[in-house]
Amino acid sequence: MSRVVMITGGAGTIGQVLLDRPEREGWRAVVLDPLPLPEAFASRADVEQVLGSLTDRDAVEHAMRDATDVVHLGAVSTEDEWERILDVNVTGTRTVLDAASERGVGRFVYASSNHAVGWYTPRDAGGLLADDAPPRPDTYYGWSKAAGEALVRLYCERGRMRGVALRIGHCFPEPRTGSRLPVWLSPVDTRALVQASLEHDIEPFQVVWGVSANTRSWCSREGGRRIGFTAVDDSERYADRFPESPGVDPDEPLGAHFVSMPLGEASAVR
Repeated sequence: MSRVVMITGGAGTIGQVLLDRPEREGWRAVVLDPLPLPEAFASRADVEQVLGSLTDRDAVEHAMRDATDVVHLGAVSTEDEWERILDVNVTGTRTVLDAASERGVGRFVYASSNHAVGWYTPRDAGGLLADDAPPRPDTYYGWSKAAGEALVRLYCERGRMRGVALRIGHCFPEPRTGSRLPVWLSPVDTRALVQASLEHDIEPFQVVWGVSANTRSWCSREGGRRIGFTAVDDSERYADRFPESPGVDPDEPLGAHFVSMPLGEASAVR
């Protein structure tokens, strides 16, 4: 059976990480994004782009027309005005879920965030923070990701779609700050995590941490094991770049700098 994976926000950082792999027989990606893909991806035979936003129902439905699976990355990806967060991250997610449900999509992979639980500290966790720890968002952005998790669960449990919410940490080629060493998610692990979410037998809905095998991580790996994901990279090899972060502070919130961002003010910081 051929697989057509509709990727919202596919021109963004994580989307390009997912596309940066050899063509795979029987798999095709349809990218929905208001920004064009770089030529290296746009010219590939196994990639199609639909230019459009999550707020454009017609564009969403057009991109969904042949989809067998969805990877929903599209979002306002940091703190912003309440109205914009609500419009894109919540209503936009509902629009994608509506289209996926109508199309009979089998698998829905949702890019949630560590900021959905950003107020937890290592002391709170008392060990490893569970994949499905109750939400403790650090911003409107984090709240919208927790709301998105609940929406995906609602649609999956009411229908036949199976969903995975990935609480993604710091997904960049290399960690940008010392505080993000515990939650770094490498490109290699990003691809493996999403692939496992699409291919492995899963429950109707589950939450999984999206972090690499970091020495400093205090996030559970049990959810990853349940979907056949084993991380291989470790942020510790970058630790000497951040001498101001010699270890894990038991009282530092998971959301780090997000907990002090003014609510509802647009920020370029991620």
